Amino acid sequence: MSKPISKRELLEMQIKTYEFYAGLIDRAIGGAQSSIMPKWDEQRALEYKQLAEELRAQLAQMDEQEAAGTQAG
Repeated sequence: MSKPISKRELLEMQIKTYEFYAGLIDRAIGGAQSSIMPKWDEQRALEYKQLAEELRAQLAQMDEQEAAGTQAG
């Protein structure tokens, strides 16, 4: 039986996933202009990059809270 993942592991996995898809979209729309994928555009890539940044900020906040808890304890 596998152990449940922590909030940190979940955030790290989500960051990697959004960055992967943002990169994939960037490559898809960066090629020949005639082959732009209809449902993926620059805006979607920017949204995924923003989501990854938001998750990265949550992860940094968790690090700060853990550091403060370690110093206090």
